[in-house]
Amino acid sequence: MRKESAVMGTAFREQMEQLMNRKSLLAVLVSGLMVTGVQAAGSQANGYLFGNIGQAEADGSSLAKELDGLLAAEADFWGLGFRSSFDDKDTAFKIGAGIQLNRYIGVEFQYTDLGSPEYKGSITDGVDTLTAKVSGDTDGYGMNLVGTLPFERFKLFGKVGYHKLETEASAKITDGFDTVKIKDSEEEWVTSYGVGASFAFTPQVELAAEFERYQDVADDYDVDMASVGLRYNF
Repeated sequence: MRKESAVMGTAFREQMEQLMNRKSLLAVLVSGLMVTGVQAAGSQANGYLFGNIGQAEADGSSLAKELDGLLAAEADFWGLGFRSSFDDKDTAFKIGAGIQLNRYIGVEFQYTDLGSPEYKGSITDGVDTLTAKVSGDTDGYGMNLVGTLPFERFKLFGKVGYHKLETEASAKITDGFDTVKIKDSEEEWVTSYGVGASFAFTPQVELAAEFERYQDVADDYDVDMASVGLRYNF
């Protein structure tokens, strides 16, 4: 009986060892799969949302000179003087979403409002005054290709973009008696480029500062936009 018990005990220990070996192998396999899954998840594309607000500055000096020329010609005809001003700065903002394809390359889709530069001019004889006011409001949609140089919590990035922007121009001319209003709109595909930096408060929330230039807006002038904003990663 003792011999049989010893044999049974030996057989039981061998079965237990085999079972433990299988469990160890299973644990190794599960651990390996978990590590592989984490690594794969780290290389998958991540999305983010962003919103920026800042100031746009339109390089509309050539347009202002052209309007000055029209008023100057009218003033010279009547022997009068004129004065004018051009406000080339306005509040601007953008909102959008992006996909970070890997640590270095991303794609963004955005809506942008570049504000409205405004020209004012007037001619007066001391009694009657003719005034002219011209403005152009630009906004639209586009996309950017973004290259990122990441550090621990700090990132540097550059971007190039292509956007379909619509400029709604309006003019109002008043001579003290009558008022004439003119409106027109123009859509253009424009290119942009920009640079910026961001700082991560948490893995999800970043503060970003950017400078961008939109070229040949309304096929006439460039617009520079400096902004700050928040980015939410998910």
